Amino acid sequence: MLQKSRYIMIGGFLGAGKTTAVARLAQRLTDRGLKVGLITNDQGSELVDTKMLRSKGFATEEIPGGCFCCRFNSLMDAAERLEDAARPDVFIAEPVGSCTDLVATVTYPLRRIYGDNFSIAPLSVLVDPIRARRVLGLETGGSFSPKVIYIYRKQLEEADVIVISKCELL
Repeated sequence: MLQKSRYIMIGGFLGAGKTTAVARLAQRLTDRGLKVGLITNDQGSELVDTKMLRSKGFATEEIPGGCFCCRFNSLMDAAERLEDAARPDVFIAEPVGSCTDLVATVTYPLRRIYGDNFSIAPLSVLVDPIRARRVLGLETGGSFSPKVIYIYRKQLEEADVIVISKCELL
């Protein structure tokens, strides 16, 4: 019986440390003998994160010009390209930092349509503690528009796991 590939999605607001976390997790899994495929995402057309991750030797695909929630078919095409090229045991996907509704638009369809191919990990959302304290009103400092605060809070609400990044800043 073939083992399903693990699909891990690590979200979080802009600047939360997603790419750093993805690179470190990918390295740890690689060190354990697992093959890893990465999928990056951004609203722009050229992804610096993709280039950095590829330079570390990771098989990496990118979804530019729109978030996973709006480009689900592109996400699956990227996973298929990685499967053909690298046969990953683990896929790690990093959605754009302004994306919300990932559970409804990505996790649920993955389970429903591709559940035979993937074991879907809980959605992890990284949180920069300094920004979180400001957004949640626990500390004064630069504020965000109500639309940005809505996106930030929405990401936290839909997370299965909230991971505090940049703990050294506390």
